[in-house]
Amino acid sequence: MSFDWLDRRPMPTHGPKQRAQVAEAEIADRAGTLYRLGFTQAQATERLAARIAWEYDPPSSYHVRPDALSDAAIAKIVAATYARRPGG
Repeated sequence: MSFDWLDRRPMPTHGPKQRAQVAEAEIADRAGTLYRLGFTQAQATERLAARIAWEYDPPSSYHVRPDALSDAAIAKIVAATYARRPGG
């Protein structure tokens, strides 16, 4: 007996890139929220970098923090968001 739901498909090759784009959008959204709450750019960067570090802790062979979510990349996202002055 075969089960259709048991057949596995290969992972899409664009999956990691797509997940990184979603994470970057979420960071930008959170940075906008922190901006509207009155956090400084440095405070927002520190807070969001700590959140991402916590999310990927402990690192393993399959749960690795992507380069698109490095502390420097997070700082760039926050700086770009603060430059737009979201909702302010």
